[in-house]
Amino acid sequence: MIIGIDGGGTKTTGIVVNEQGNILAKEMVGPTNPNSSNYELVKNELETLFSSFHLKKALTFDDVVFAGISGVESGGKKEWFSALLREIIGDEPEVIIDNDAITALYSETKGKPGIVSISGTGSISFGINEDNERARVGGWGYLIQDESSGFSIGKRVLDHVFEQHDKGKEPCELSSAVMKHFMVKEIPNIVPHVYELGTTRDRIASLGSVAVSFSNKGDKLCTSILEEAANGMLKEIATLYEKLNQGKRKNDSVPIVLTGGIIQHATVMLAYLEQKAKQRGLPFQFILPSMPPIAGTIYAAIKNSKNGLKVTPTFSKVLEEELRIQTRISKEDGYT
Repeated sequence: MIIGIDGGGTKTTGIVVNEQGNILAKEMVGPTNPNSSNYELVKNELETLFSSFHLKKALTFDDVVFAGISGVESGGKKEWFSALLREIIGDEPEVIIDNDAITALYSETKGKPGIVSISGTGSISFGINEDNERARVGGWGYLIQDESSGFSIGKRVLDHVFEQHDKGKEPCELSSAVMKHFMVKEIPNIVPHVYELGTTRDRIASLGSVAVSFSNKGDKLCTSILEEAANGMLKEIATLYEKLNQGKRKNDSVPIVLTGGIIQHATVMLAYLEQKAKQRGLPFQFILPSMPPIAGTIYAAIKNSKNGLKVTPTFSKVLEEELRIQTRISKEDGYT
């Protein structure tokens, strides 16, 4: 069996797949990011996850467990997570721990090289080249670069709203939408919301959805804001591409997986990226995810396993079709 775990700061998804690509179990539990949850909390969530799989036998040397977890890249967190996982599943199955950017990338490239650019509350670009060398650009937090993040976009929206207010202008449609977003009736009343201790980053980043909505309706200001964000994203991706290909033959086509709540809903950003990359002669093939990140955990398990597993067209077809069916059923039942 292949077990994939996609873990973050709010939820964790797990999946069990056989060697034919059939899904034997798929469940969701709470957060498992080691930077925001302690050992006992993470262990409890993982125990709940494995218990909910209802496995019919103990895991053996033939089984592979891959965990793509946010927050395991530094401070010995990979070893921390691996030890915790071993307490639950034992010493026999192969265990591979990696970051969650891998799962986002491999969900579309099926274990092949490429770049993933994530634009949500924060932003980061991560990639792997043909020699399996890795690199990243960005992801240093909302105060450093982070030009294509929801926070950066939201701040630009707020800057405009307060600039118009300072000039004594009546609230425009965008200003009214921002007030409605924070459930206030006057512009100055937004301030306590965005400066509340511990919430500033997420509160401002939440305005990214307002900018996306207005841009998709043709608003020129929000379109300009999102194009500026896309320009920052393209700069990150191009820097990473050069970093991964120094001294190597350049590729004819490089898959760039675009994920995160901002880019996946902002049609303006995608169009801008495609246009500018073409103008600059960059060999980028931009892809919006068709599969959830949990699919990437299975491809990553196969890619990195020592058990000689391979991704075949039949395996991918079975796995992805079953994931599509499950996703469709979940939406019909009112779940996401």
